[in-house]
Amino acid sequence: MGDCDDEPSEPLGSSTEESTYGRIPTEAFGRFFNHIPEHVRQDLETLQRERLIYSDQWVEELRDFRHVRISLTDKEREDFARRSWAYELFLRAQPVEWAKDVPGIDVDIANEADTYSVATTGGTSISAPYHCFAAFLGEHLEAVTCGMIDERRTVIQFEGREALMFGVRRTIESLTPTIRSFNSREKGLRPWLVECEDDVRDLLFVILRPLVFDLVKEEPVPSRAGTHKFVDLCSKALRLFVEVKWIDRRQRWKRIIEQMHVDIQSYIAHPACEFLTFVVVDTVRDIPDPRRLEHELSGPQTISGRTVTIRVFVCEP
Repeated sequence: MGDCDDEPSEPLGSSTEESTYGRIPTEAFGRFFNHIPEHVRQDLETLQRERLIYSDQWVEELRDFRHVRISLTDKEREDFARRSWAYELFLRAQPVEWAKDVPGIDVDIANEADTYSVATTGGTSISAPYHCFAAFLGEHLEAVTCGMIDERRTVIQFEGREALMFGVRRTIESLTPTIRSFNSREKGLRPWLVECEDDVRDLLFVILRPLVFDLVKEEPVPSRAGTHKFVDLCSKALRLFVEVKWIDRRQRWKRIIEQMHVDIQSYIAHPACEFLTFVVVDTVRDIPDPRRLEHELSGPQTISGRTVTIRVFVCEP
């Protein structure tokens, strides 16, 4: 049985609004996931890449929330992937009441999931079966990943520009659910449609501006031919450029990559361009493997003696 500090949300296996959204496809540990929630997808990716999970958790000694990293053993990593796959199969099979009735879910996981219940510190109890992700994790992995074992987690301290850049990254990573929420507001409310590249630029400006005090739109960048290009967002204090790319037709993603290479050549001439972030909004899911593209295009590049750190994020609203 799980113990939660807050009131539990409805399990993703039920008919919530969140469960109606398609997920970003992810290949991890030799399997293809497209139904698991965003936080599980991110955990699978960092476990495969770094053997770590990152999370925001309450730290009792500090009486506050902190960003932490949690290391897993090889055996725990394999079991986390196995249990995440069971949750993927359960979500694919909806509507279904019992995990034991879903083909492909191991018997031990099904038994644990179907007998999982929740009790909160506020006194609320939900009897089994409560099919949230923790129900599929099992008692040990739930304790490890939820910070119940202090020696397994390390608090990550960010200061100065590093803290601000972390906030920028987290904001951009949340862009997919943000756009989906705007486009699919509750019944009776007019959608706040995000329909073009400029819409995304303005949305990012609004949500990043409280964090980055000197953020501006359409910063001019002198080109080598004497004309000007304009980067979508710029912070001279952070030495950060953010450029938005919009894909709304099939067979265009390679052309977008070509545009990004041209932008890098141009923007690096600006003295404030030290970190260049591309936000690629793929509305038609044209990119075959978004996570691979992010990995391959991200990293430092040196041009004409100057080095710029490139970071690519693919958003699929």
